[in-house]
Formats: sequence, structure tokens, C-alpha cells
Amino acid sequence: MFFSAAFKAKARAALSQHWQTALLIALIVNLPTLLMQGIAAFTHNDVIARLEELALRAYGNTAAMNALPDSVRAMLSEPGIIVMTALTVLAWLITPVFEAGLNHWTLERLRGQELPVSAVFSRLRIFLKSIGLRLMVVLKVLLWMLPGIAALLLSMIPLFRADPGSTEAVYSAANTSIHLVYISMIVMTVLGVMGYLFYAMADLILADEPEERVLSCLRRSKAMMKGRRSVLMSLLLSFLLWYLLVILISSFIEGIGGSVVALMVQMLGSLFISVYMLASEGAFYEALRKAPLQQEVPADVPSPDPDEQNLD
Repeated sequence: MFFSAAFKAKARAALSQHWQTALLIALIVNLPTLLMQGIAAFTHNDVIARLEELALRAYGNTAAMNALPDSVRAMLSEPGIIVMTALTVLAWLITPVFEAGLNHWTLERLRGQELPVSAVFSRLRIFLKSIGLRLMVVLKVLLWMLPGIAALLLSMIPLFRADPGSTEAVYSAANTSIHLVYISMIVMTVLGVMGYLFYAMADLILADEPEERVLSCLRRSKAMMKGRRSVLMSLLLSFLLWYLLVILISSFIEGIGGSVVALMVQMLGSLFISVYMLASEGAFYEALRKAPLQQEVPADVPSPDPDEQNLD
């Protein structure tokens, strides 16, 4: 049986005295996204935030609810929103190849090799392949989420069928739809996570073996993760308290040092945890890579029976 603590111990050992390099590479990887988020917040051109504002304005307001489609179209046609959306897409396209470089550095560090910060650019030759893999993983996860997506669309039916001339009917329908949306989102999230766990190793496989085909990475990841999704899930969930701690600390600092300082603390804390989590995932991948199909327990994972060869 795999133990999360063993993978985290391997991660800490590999990152010992190499945290600065790891954090710098992770910062480079996240820089395009962070820049886009900062620009969007500063210019008030964040699409998600603007949509949330429109939705809140429409809630409980019949006139605003009826005008919501036109408001959304008008917002999406604004030049600032169009430019910001294009830059966000560009950042999304650039990030996967940098992540492949970070994955490569992490795996080599777990194997005892020391690579420089420039390793973040070591997978630039698979730029298109890294984008293709990211798109395929998104597509696969969306297919898993289809029942939840269908339920989400159906949850809007009460709102569309309500009599627009009756404020009470619209308000009642909106409440019903919102409750159904919450349930649909939960179903969609659970199914999405289940699907994602099957393909969680695909990025590491491509970073480790850049000559591998995209579909082959997906197939190998699914084979590796068969019967092991709960193990990876428990490993990832073990970092949840760390993220909550970072949020609590940044919230406390915000009341003392201001929002800018709190944001910096939250960003650095999240970066630290993401590096630690990736290294733990890398250790998990290394264990699977040694015996992905034979169901063998890695020698460095304790087992009650020295001769035991079965994961169960």
C-alpha cells in the first residue's frame, strides 16, 4: 500500500537545500498568469469578476435580470475585455511548456540530479505537444463532467419558464434555479476530479519522456492510475490544510499590513505549497514508473510482509 507520508518525505529530501531554485522556477512558470491577473484587476477588465457583478446586480431585480443577456454581450464586446481575454489565452498557451520544464527539473531532483534554473526552458521543443496534452486533458475531464454540465443547464429551466410579468414568480424561480445550480456544481466538480485523477500523471510522463505521443501519455497515465486514484487524492488532500493556513495567515496580515502585503504572503505561501505538492506527486509518479502494471510495492515503501508484491 502506498503512503502519502512516504512521498512527502521523498519530496522534502529532494528539495532540501534546493528550495530557492524550485521557488524561482515556479515563479517563472506562474509569471504570465500572475501578470494577466494583476493587469485585469488594475484595469477592472477581469471577465469572471465582471460577470459576477452582473449576476449579483440581476439577482432579485426583474429589470436587470431581463437585461442580463444584453449586458453580458455589451461587456464582452468592450475593447479592454477583448484585449484582456486575448492576453489571458496567450498566457494559458505559454504556461504548459514552462510547467513541463518545472516537472522535468522536479523529477531530476528526485533522482538526485541538479539542474539550473534554466531547466524551466528545457522543454520548449515540445511547445505544441504540451498545449495539445493540456487541451486533451481538459477535453477528457469535460467528458467526465457532462452529466453535471447537463444538470447545470437543466437547472436554468425554472428561471426561463417563469412569468416575466410576475416579480414573485421570477424571484421564486431564481431561488429554485440557484439551489439546483449548487447541486449541479457539486456533481460536476466530483465527476471532474474523478476524471482528472486518471490523467494526473500525463504531464509528468510528457516532461520525463518528451518524445512520447500525447495520446500515449494519456493512456499510460490511465493505466498507472487504475486502482490508485484514491491514493493520489489522499496525497493531494493532505495539502489542503496548508492552503487553508496560508489563507488564514494572509487574512490576519491584511488587517495589520494591508492588502498588498497580505497578497504577497498568500502568493509566496501558495507557491511554496505548490512546489512541495508537485515534488510529492513526482515521488508518487516515480513509484508508479518503476512498476506501473506489475502492482509491485516500491522497496522504499514499508510493507508488513517483505515478500509481498501486491499493492493491496
